[in-house]
Amino acid sequence: MQKNTETVKEEIIHLLARASPQNRKAVIDLFPAAKSALDSGYVPHVRKVPLHSWRCLLTLLANIAAMQTEADVFLRMSNELIAIADRLVPPAEALRQSAEILIHSFHADLYVCRMRDKKGNWHVTSSSRIDGGPIPMVAHSIEESLLRHPVMRAVNSRHDLYIVSNDLHAIERGGESFDCTNYRAGYRSRLCFVLRERSDEKPFGLVMLYTRTEYGFEQFDEKYLARCSRLINLAVSRRVALARDTLEKAAGAMAHYGNNALNTMRIQAEYCGEIVEDIDENRTKAMRLCSQLIYALENDPSNARLAEEIQDALEMTDLTELAGHLGGILNGTKRMTRIIKSLRKSAERPRLLKYVRGIDVLKLEDDRAEDEQGQ
Repeated sequence: MQKNTETVKEEIIHLLARASPQNRKAVIDLFPAAKSALDSGYVPHVRKVPLHSWRCLLTLLANIAAMQTEADVFLRMSNELIAIADRLVPPAEALRQSAEILIHSFHADLYVCRMRDKKGNWHVTSSSRIDGGPIPMVAHSIEESLLRHPVMRAVNSRHDLYIVSNDLHAIERGGESFDCTNYRAGYRSRLCFVLRERSDEKPFGLVMLYTRTEYGFEQFDEKYLARCSRLINLAVSRRVALARDTLEKAAGAMAHYGNNALNTMRIQAEYCGEIVEDIDENRTKAMRLCSQLIYALENDPSNARLAEEIQDALEMTDLTELAGHLGGILNGTKRMTRIIKSLRKSAERPRLLKYVRGIDVLKLEDDRAEDEQGQ
């Protein structure tokens, strides 16, 4: 039978009458948040059984209020992740920017971001405390094969998108951490998000959140964490994939058009070098002929002086500097070719370099040794 509003009020008053003043206040304080959740459209999944005590009412209201809080946090977090999604950045920077959002969303005290290298080692790429304080000396690298570590097990599972650890003692002491560094620094719980570009691929990144509160991340429901992990994977992975795709296209275009232009410049510079060699040979020949002419005109001083002036002009026409500049152009084209190759490599793992006026640019390698080996 459907109960009317007055009947429900009477039953709630009856339940609260059995509670102590402090407990009664705790129940009443939850009503506004619970009402806000119900008004926003949230429908709680409750069994159709009567509430027998104020404790049951307290639990029900707390669960409804918590769902409203989680919904608000989820909405804010998703908006913030989407807001930065249109800025193309390298994977490491995408992890850091996302971690800056997550550390607030999950009330964490510290974040550590790790990325996987080709050998399966997970290196720290960024870390920060919410209060800006010093960072614990965490292990710089963790081997993926260390399956005793819960995070590495999650990485190898191909299914887990997050994992919570509540014992940050070292693995050797029965804990769930690589060493006791974070535990000694006061951290008691860890929430790690495992990021994959695709579900069937190896993860590329980890965002590890730490809190000083015992069982601090247990306040979040498993369904809520699973939902958040899917959102984070979608937002960060798509962002990384888009940046990589854009870089690959840019690198491909530069390899095509840039190499064509550089080849043309190289051919022209080499041809100019051959012309300079021919001019130098003709100059040497002309100077020799001038010397013979001067000798032949030793009885004709006026014409001999003219031949000497021609010889002096030829001597002053030194092509060594011009040849040096042409060599510099050739070396420059070779260097640009190496940089274009580096651009193609950077699409897989780009890095940023601080440039003038605080602008970030791609850090490209100029690997001469590799170029010399290729020749």
